[in-house]
Amino acid sequence: MYYNLHTHHLPTDNNEIAIINRNPDEDLCADASAIGKNVYSIGLHPWHVDANWQEKIEAVRSMAQQQNVWAIGECGLDKVRGGDFQLQKEAFRAQLEIARKVGKPVIVHCVKAFDELLSMTDKGNKIVVHGFRGKPQQAKQIMAKGMLLSFGQLYNVETLKFVYATNLPFFLETDDLRLSVHQIYDQVALHLGVDAYHLVRLCDPRQICGRLP
Repeated sequence: MYYNLHTHHLPTDNNEIAIINRNPDEDLCADASAIGKNVYSIGLHPWHVDANWQEKIEAVRSMAQQQNVWAIGECGLDKVRGGDFQLQKEAFRAQLEIARKVGKPVIVHCVKAFDELLSMTDKGNKIVVHGFRGKPQQAKQIMAKGMLLSFGQLYNVETLKFVYATNLPFFLETDDLRLSVHQIYDQVALHLGVDAYHLVRLCDPRQICGRLP
């Protein structure tokens, strides 16, 4: 079984268990066919933070209690496509607090705002920076704060090798691409010179999310 830490689509591969991202205004019951196999992350994306962000955060707070919601996010900071940056920070802080209270990890979207991310987070949250494409030095700074990384189809190969050498968990994802996470596992395995099945244990999100189906 291959685990997909973060996707916006229902998987079509029977050998994949995915953490499917949903916004607070979406109904999980619409995915009834997937319930029992897949699980969810609920969060207010920084692109969607607006004047009504507090109302949306209350929806996140309510949905975070559901058993099939295994993570908060994706949420975070984006200086390129996001709106008012101060509101983004307030919404992000609120979701970090929700995650602490329910004991669930946070899947973070961060673009051009890593200094702010590092200053706003501590080891009180289990945090995964998703879709990481940065260089090894940036990865080292992030991991020194107790955060973990998730890689999609595009990544810095030297960073991948650095993270693998630390023996710390890391994760794989498809994000918004319509493909099987198995393809990402094969690609990463090729770059690391290991068998894809070897990565299944290392990239298992149950290490931070608890028991998945």
